[in-house]
Amino acid sequence: MPSDSENQLCLHQARQEQLNISAKYTQDFLSQINPDTDYEQSKCPTCDQAASRPLFIKNNGRYCHCSSCDHVYLSNPLKQERLIEFYAGYPTSSLDWHRNESEFYKSIYNKGLDLIGRLDNAAKVLDIGCSSGYFLKIASERGCEINGLEPNNLEASYAIEQGINILGQTIDDLPNRSDFSLITLWDVLEHIPDPVFYLKRLRSHLSPTGLVFVQVPTSDSLAARVLREACNMFDGIEHLTLFGARSLDTAFGRAGFTLVDRHSVISESHALRNYLSYEQDPYMSTPEAPFTAEFLSPDSIENNGLGYKIQAVYRIQP
Repeated sequence: MPSDSENQLCLHQARQEQLNISAKYTQDFLSQINPDTDYEQSKCPTCDQAASRPLFIKNNGRYCHCSSCDHVYLSNPLKQERLIEFYAGYPTSSLDWHRNESEFYKSIYNKGLDLIGRLDNAAKVLDIGCSSGYFLKIASERGCEINGLEPNNLEASYAIEQGINILGQTIDDLPNRSDFSLITLWDVLEHIPDPVFYLKRLRSHLSPTGLVFVQVPTSDSLAARVLREACNMFDGIEHLTLFGARSLDTAFGRAGFTLVDRHSVISESHALRNYLSYEQDPYMSTPEAPFTAEFLSPDSIENNGLGYKIQAVYRIQP
């Protein structure tokens, strides 16, 4: 069953006000950036290869494609201190999405839990970047012991009110050794400048048989390949690294993990049909006669690994 919202147009319409606020904040922030001193130069963060093919520029960010591991990334990310400033003042949060789109997120979270497999009362779960704790509440219904990390004070406070055990802001707040059965990263890894190093750090917080679940926007997606810079996936600031299935396996493999299972979610068929109908805004348009083709069906897109996001599960290599 496809994992899109029942009415993709309504979902995008509901998000539009928040997206407009975020877009204005981004442009105001970029107007204060010095192009000569506030950016770094980056090799492929997955395989460390320097030779990559330029793709396009968006919000001053230069996206490149690494032919070695099939990875898309920002070759000129903002320096870390400037990126932290950007996040600190960000005017919207995941808490807003969870409140407004609870059924959509419930579907996506349950699909991830189904991929992970059966969880019992002994499962000790850590969700990194847990936001409002919505995913953890769903995991608790499957009998898990739930714990979260959340850097945003407003979201962390809300999660605590919902009964979530917040252990701190980042993995730096965890003890040197932990024994989690499952660590989840919902739309987090694409924001990490050195994903391989970060994944290596997670190993010390897992039990020997523990799993890592990740959901990331993927450069494999049909929407990303067709829409390019018009795709919401590419923002030029926050999304430092966009994994394909091959580069995601490469990053986890270099960190000492092996793939258990993965699947593709969120077709973005609505935006693709609109874009191929020559609509100016593929997310908000309602063409009278939209372009149709069998390969644009949500099932076809997801079943062929071309959905907007990857969900995957990895375990420590034996």
